[in-house]
Amino acid sequence: MEKKFLFITLLAFLFIPKLVSADIIIPLSFMTVPLIPFIILIEAFVFWLLVNKWIKVQTGFWKLILVVLVANLVTSLLGTFVPLYRYTAENLMWIGVAFVFSIFIEWGLYIPFFRKANIKIFDLLKISFIVNLATYISLAILIGLT
Repeated sequence: MEKKFLFITLLAFLFIPKLVSADIIIPLSFMTVPLIPFIILIEAFVFWLLVNKWIKVQTGFWKLILVVLVANLVTSLLGTFVPLYRYTAENLMWIGVAFVFSIFIEWGLYIPFFRKANIKIFDLLKISFIVNLATYISLAILIGLT
């Protein structure tokens, strides 16, 4: 019952427009589509390392590519339809908001993929935090170098 309540709560966040600001920095557009493979590879690799080395559950890399691709496409589409990215230049707080909601929305999408695996829900939350952190740091470095 507790898991069902948590899952329904997370799904509810997807439908609250003011809160749906995930991947607000990278909404889908012609300018950002080339970044998607970069993001997917970083997140899938970090996810694979954490699952296979830290949690010690054998998971295929290609499955993780699919899971991370779906999660990032959903959050990018949400960021596209809720164009709060315009405010990030004016107020850096929105980058933090995008980061937090990316974590929770992607976590909610990871849960169904791994419900039969021996991975705890809160371990998936930690993984979502770490893979999003890796992506945001990598993108900050990439954007800073250009």
